Amino acid sequence: MSVFPFIDSGKTDSNTIEELPLLKEYAYDFENNELLLGKNGCTYMVEGNEALRIWILKALSTERFHYTAYSFAFGCEWQDRLVGHSMNVEVLKLEVERFIVEALMVNPYIQRLDNFKFEDLQAGLNVTFDCTSIYGTDTILVPIREVRI
Repeated sequence: MSVFPFIDSGKTDSNTIEELPLLKEYAYDFENNELLLGKNGCTYMVEGNEALRIWILKALSTERFHYTAYSFAFGCEWQDRLVGHSMNVEVLKLEVERFIVEALMVNPYIQRLDNFKFEDLQAGLNVTFDCTSIYGTDTILVPIREVRI
């Protein structure tokens, strides 16, 4: 038994990972902003890493605290905090990285986010990073249209 009653010393991280069910999400087309339809014309579910990628892109495109359908833990805050504010380029990169980490690390399937790269575009900013989850490592590309370096 632990000295702290809120810490269960019998559980390890590997036990927690094994207890997570297979992640499932509806297949989604982010370019057209719609659910994908299968051969029978109905929506369908994807699993594992593909489902996690959909969850990540949805979390980063949803404004936190703006929709009652989502908990306050879901979503990202850069729309309120970065759009329309001028700041040093390095500070802006650090803030974008911080908002992404805060938005995604609430997911128990995600273990680590690293290798952030920023590309300034005329329409905004592209952020690329590596996401290590229980399903492996995947490179995620997130377009942020409202924020520019």
